Amino acid sequence: MEKEINNKRTAKEKGGVLSDFALRILAVVIAIIIWFALSITQFPTTTKTITKIPVDFSLAGTTAEAKGLSALGYKDKTVDVEIEGMNYEIGTYSANDLVATVNLDEVTKSGTYQLDIDVKSLHPTDRYKIISVTPSTVEVKFDQIDTVSMDVNVSAPNVSAEEGYTLWETSVQPGKINISGPENELKKIAKVEAVYSDVQTLSDDMTITTDTLLLYDENNNLLGSSDYTIESTLVNIKFVVYKKVTSTLVPQFTDQPEGFDLSSLPFTLSADTIQIITPNLDAEPTEELMLSPISMYDISRGKTFKTDISSLLSAGEINQSGIEQVELSIDLSDYTTATFSIPAEQVEFVNVPSGRIATLDNEQIMNVTFIGPSEIIEKLKLKHIKAQVDLSDISANGSVSHEVKIYSEKFNSIWNIGTHEAVVTVSDMSAAVTSETDSSSADSSSVIDNR
Repeated sequence: MEKEINNKRTAKEKGGVLSDFALRILAVVIAIIIWFALSITQFPTTTKTITKIPVDFSLAGTTAEAKGLSALGYKDKTVDVEIEGMNYEIGTYSANDLVATVNLDEVTKSGTYQLDIDVKSLHPTDRYKIISVTPSTVEVKFDQIDTVSMDVNVSAPNVSAEEGYTLWETSVQPGKINISGPENELKKIAKVEAVYSDVQTLSDDMTITTDTLLLYDENNNLLGSSDYTIESTLVNIKFVVYKKVTSTLVPQFTDQPEGFDLSSLPFTLSADTIQIITPNLDAEPTEELMLSPISMYDISRGKTFKTDISSLLSAGEINQSGIEQVELSIDLSDYTTATFSIPAEQVEFVNVPSGRIATLDNEQIMNVTFIGPSEIIEKLKLKHIKAQVDLSDISANGSVSHEVKIYSEKFNSIWNIGTHEAVVTVSDMSAAVTSETDSSSADSSSVIDNR
């Protein structure tokens, strides 16, 4: 019995709970119906302010787009809108229910415009009225956009070379950049500079990367970068360092007589040293630079010898002295000349091929002119002169014209002017002996074999 009573009590309690939930649902429905009825009857229209509605800016399909115009410096913005309409339609409106756009109907050419901002509902069947839009207009500048390619210069005022070096070259990669912007603004650009402002003292090459690019007009006034779009703002700047070298100019002489005292030659140079720079950073700070060789045969009174500095430099080296040519002159004012004819018997053969004998076809070597200090030339006699033919380059029999080396063993400050040649016949020694035996008289020429 008690169990039955408890079951009835539980069922009654559950029924009460369900009835209470149903009553609450019913109350909400009734409240909505009452609000809707009051909205229509007591408050048919309402005014509402909706804030921070994004403004949509688009050139798509406009005359401005067709004419290739672009908006300059426009930034996204929002507006606040006061709207009036049926309470039951706009009462729940938020920024997501309205759209704000910039009216571009007036934009037909380049210029600055004050454009209206239009606002409408995203619900076309709703009845509403826009009371106010704040701000109601926006100022926008329009212009034709073009692209130019500009050379990139380098500004690195705090980079220098260490003592004994020089900052020879500064280059930038890429050497040109593309800049886009309004046509009228692009015309203002006269110079583009890649800027590196750190302090550096260099003794070797260095490459750095910078993203600082500055634009200047023809009066060197800085232009605002916001008006332009730069294709790439990262550039590499390479600093090339050269070594400073002091080069002492040293003459070279060839074809010197045997035992010739070169220090006795009274030559002078138009420049003793020059300054060069070299990419070889391991080079010594001082060096000797050999001038073009001068043959002693070519030295005579009044003659000078010129050498272009550029012909003496190695690849990459640069002459910094301002001297393009060096001249060697020899003061022969106290020098005089003497001319001799050297008989065949006074000609000596050296390095004659083994088993062979050499004879001079000429009876004498004529017009051998020596030059030297006057007091020496006065003492010079034929007996002091030596003529020698070196046959180390001969291997076959026959007759050949060959150079004769002529000098004085007694005096080491004189030399002969020009070269001299004689006709020499090389033959087998056995044939020469047979010829002498059969001959009725000996040849007047003396043959000296210094093998």
